[in-house]
Amino acid sequence: MEVRSVTAITDGALQSLDEGERAAITLGLYVHADLILIDERKGASVTGVLGVLELAARRDLINLADTFTRLKATNFRYRQSILDEILSRCRAGETGEHTA
Repeated sequence: MEVRSVTAITDGALQSLDEGERAAITLGLYVHADLILIDERKGASVTGVLGVLELAARRDLINLADTFTRLKATNFRYRQSILDEILSRCRAGETGEHTA
């Protein structure tokens, strides 16, 4: 882990977010991050937890079916149709499956 300081950009589109979210987005842009995780719904238009898991499966970092099984055993709230759609893409070869 590395700690970095940034001065949040003053983009008008981000003004509805608080300073922490603006700084996280600024840092993500600065380091060319594929994704950032923030807890502010207004700034989370790119992806959520399931999207991050799908991306991890595409990169062969996780077994998506096993991960969804474990996720269902928690209090995580989801729509079954979304899980089904992601798994369907996985089975169709659009998303990698880590088998090790």
